[in-house]
Amino acid sequence: MAFVYQPAVFKEIANSMGLADKNLQDQLESTIVGSGVSQLISSRNRIAACIGDTTISSIDFDGSTVLGQVFRSKEVGISTSLNTIYSSIITGMNTYFSSVTSKTMRNYYDSKTANTSLDFVSAGTSFTTGLSSFRKLYSRAQSEELIFKLYSVATSGVTASIVPTAYGYSTSFTNSSLELRLAGNVGTATTFTVSGDLTTGSPVSLSVTVGAGTSVANVGTTQKFYNVSVLGVPASIGTTTVEIWTR
Repeated sequence: MAFVYQPAVFKEIANSMGLADKNLQDQLESTIVGSGVSQLISSRNRIAACIGDTTISSIDFDGSTVLGQVFRSKEVGISTSLNTIYSSIITGMNTYFSSVTSKTMRNYYDSKTANTSLDFVSAGTSFTTGLSSFRKLYSRAQSEELIFKLYSVATSGVTASIVPTAYGYSTSFTNSSLELRLAGNVGTATTFTVSGDLTTGSPVSLSVTVGAGTSVANVGTTQKFYNVSVLGVPASIGTTTVEIWTR
């Protein structure tokens, strides 16, 4: 019997939850024909057309105006109503993981061991859309990103400034501190330069030193990034793969 915390099981749960939340979020898109917001707008526009009829009585004008405001109020408030529907489920997930694994769901899946590895991007698979929506749901509910790979860089043994390849996502992540991971341990301390934009909008370049025998290093201390534009790679690293993750 499988357990909820096993990556293969939870990946299916996260995918389904992401698709469920996407269905709700689609109701907020006025450009989607038949969505909740589009139907509210359509109804409000019909009321507005009636108000614009020059033959309308004063009583009907006043009543129609109030009715239009009711529709408008619901149109404005529907985002808040739908966005919070699944927040309690995220809280429940963290309660479960804390009780069973002594870590929150986010911190359990750090992808640093086989048992805690879960690809929250899964680009080009049947999970892509659901997990993308799950990441957004988690970020909205917890005000932080899940731990997942953002970029990768293939080094060639020469000093270079390389534009990293985004890993499976088409828009910038929301707001996160970063971590640099190497495919293998290094023999001596190695310093990289990570350049990108902070969530404040300011560009920044930070030196990141990965110690001898260490394959992971934080990018800065409290800095949170909006994107990464360039990775400065030293020749001493040789040929390997460098990854940038949220942390």
